[in-house]
Amino acid sequence: MAPMRVCSGGIAWLLVGLLGCGDDVSASGTSGEDSATTTDPSGGPGGSSAGTDGESSGGESSTGGEAGALADVYGVPNLDDDDSDGQADWRQAPFAADDDLTTFALPDWYVEALGEGDSVELTLGGEGEQIRLWSGDQVVLGDGEGGVQTSLVLTAAEAAALSLEVEFGDFLRGASLDVRHMSGGAELRSDVIELWSAPMLVNHHLQHAEYVWAVKASSNTSMTNTIASVVGDRFILVDSPDVWIQDELEWALATAPGGRLNIAMDSIRDRALDAYVKGLKAPDVQPMTWGDPADETTEDKFGNLEVTPPHSAGGVDYPLGRIYYGGGPSCGMNPEIKAHLDRQQVQAPIEVDTCWLCVGHVDEYISFIPTPGTDKGFKLLIADVDAAYEVLDAQPPGTTLSRYSGTHGYGSIGEIVGDDALRALNYDLQKDRIDPVREQLMAELELAESDVVRVPALFERIWGCSYKDNGVAALIPGMLNLVVANFDGEPLRIFVSDPFLRSDEGAQGTDPLIAKFTELVPPEYEIHFVDDWYTYHVAIGEVHCGTNVARSPGAAWWTEARHLFTDR
Repeated sequence: MAPMRVCSGGIAWLLVGLLGCGDDVSASGTSGEDSATTTDPSGGPGGSSAGTDGESSGGESSTGGEAGALADVYGVPNLDDDDSDGQADWRQAPFAADDDLTTFALPDWYVEALGEGDSVELTLGGEGEQIRLWSGDQVVLGDGEGGVQTSLVLTAAEAAALSLEVEFGDFLRGASLDVRHMSGGAELRSDVIELWSAPMLVNHHLQHAEYVWAVKASSNTSMTNTIASVVGDRFILVDSPDVWIQDELEWALATAPGGRLNIAMDSIRDRALDAYVKGLKAPDVQPMTWGDPADETTEDKFGNLEVTPPHSAGGVDYPLGRIYYGGGPSCGMNPEIKAHLDRQQVQAPIEVDTCWLCVGHVDEYISFIPTPGTDKGFKLLIADVDAAYEVLDAQPPGTTLSRYSGTHGYGSIGEIVGDDALRALNYDLQKDRIDPVREQLMAELELAESDVVRVPALFERIWGCSYKDNGVAALIPGMLNLVVANFDGEPLRIFVSDPFLRSDEGAQGTDPLIAKFTELVPPEYEIHFVDDWYTYHVAIGEVHCGTNVARSPGAAWWTEARHLFTDR
């Protein structure tokens, strides 16, 4: 078996070389406090940070693009704690280790046009309270000690030597900088450049995997050993009594040319893993939380926060996909995190119905997988009752099911297919709950029927459900509640719940649901059916609920997604 590391502390996996497990580190994770995050795409979130091109973190110099044009400025919000002094870097003057600043300087061709006695006037507009332009340790434009400074006049010599560090204080904040070349009171040239901080981007399954997490439990050794044997030292095994790492943690990114900030989104569910997630705080890694734990609902857990792959629909390109989460008239996420996600704009959220589910998470019946070589580049996987009964009705009814007998009360396939009330329940769920969402997503993403994979699924009523009266959960382990482990340059891999629809538990080759799922998924996939039954399935969750994946950045928002936010 390939090596895996077991960490009780939060920051060990961030260290360059991944030398071992550290101690828990407490951290503020509240939005607007000392919070933010950066991740190293070559060594997990944290460590030596890097940009989308693999270069060292820190903004690129904005010295102008094409001759005759001044380039816009992009950066990541400076919300992490690079000097580990307990303060968000935005709250203090730049220092040597602060790598989340972008340099602005006038290009050579501009400076060469300045005559003796000329001047350059800089005027800042827009969200000046969320930006600072530093000259040394002094704020010369933006949010300074005396308020927002909006103008700066430079002599020709000062303009020639100009080098300002641009700092942003929040996600997707925009400002403008008017640059005027003046001579003898006359304006010779006027330019307007835009200054933008990165939006917070939640990951989608087409982004390459970097690391996979799970929590160590006595009953999930088979699953974690399988993942470790495939993923190797990119698998992080966490020591905690709380096995639901997907619900507590969601990785997000903020990137800019030459810069990367990873955000460990920390759910307000606040169980045992809360300390682990807050302990991830490190230079270029920052936990952040939105909402009050006192108001937490099941929909606030991050099995209920996913992202579609990139696509075009309604004449609009979404190069970073669109967030989707579950809710409805009687359930939903807290308004604070919904408002934050809405404000990022480039992943315009979609809400789908999850009020019918006991746990209420989108990952219980919806997922996406990459499909290279197809028109869309991905497939929508959605639960399908008819597909399940098509398989089950074709099986010998006497097939014994020891797993289902012990935990669901069905001793054979015949007992499942012969339960008329169960069949009626599932047909109603398909017609009233699942089909409308499938149609909604097909319309929102402009999908054809060939872009949809109907994954066999059956649900059962969970009486006395702790979250919702009469909610339902998976009877057959949710095979689409899966992990996409698509490491760069390696085969496409997915880890899927073993459905155990067979008499001989050890003979996966005889399982009709495994055969059906394998038939539905493109042949280039390497599929690993793992045993998640006793740790996750019977506790109303599956493989995705018990794992987590950090991913490399996707499209460059500053070139590919400007059309989604420049109307701000």
